[in-house]
Amino acid sequence: MSELMQIIKSRRSTRAFRSELPPREQILKLTEAAEWAPSGMGKFLWHFTVVYSAEKSLKLARAVAEADNRGPEYNFYGAPVNIIISYKRDENHAFVDGAAAMENLMLMATELGLGSCWINQLRVTCDVPAVRDLLTEYGVPEDHIVICSAAIGYIAKETPAKPRKEGVVSFTE
Repeated sequence: MSELMQIIKSRRSTRAFRSELPPREQILKLTEAAEWAPSGMGKFLWHFTVVYSAEKSLKLARAVAEADNRGPEYNFYGAPVNIIISYKRDENHAFVDGAAAMENLMLMATELGLGSCWINQLRVTCDVPAVRDLLTEYGVPEDHIVICSAAIGYIAKETPAKPRKEGVVSFTE
């Protein structure tokens, strides 16, 4: 099996993180991988906001929990880092570009021995005033919507692989 396929098959959604921050250099490698994702028509209108603080990540999670009725325990799985992928509002390729960037980011996290979990709640709450205020404070451009975010950190509890479904590929010659 190729090294890339091994990384792809070993990536998991981490839902339990240790509290210590990974080195800043590793986080910069994640954002670099995200920047090299394909972008429809080569627009690259995304922005990557790194919340490199467990305290600020928790503050954002609490605002999201309040906006989305998630309850007081909601905390982005305790991840000390959150990377927010946003894109210029009303752009046609925003969601597919953001998803491609997220996949690159998560695969790089796996290669570096970090856990990651794709978080969608920021996407649906990004225009709620309390959430938007924090997003703006943390560096998300005001003319952007959140596409997704990633909880990032050291893995506290391993996640087993889920079986894949059969019959999901059609091949026509």
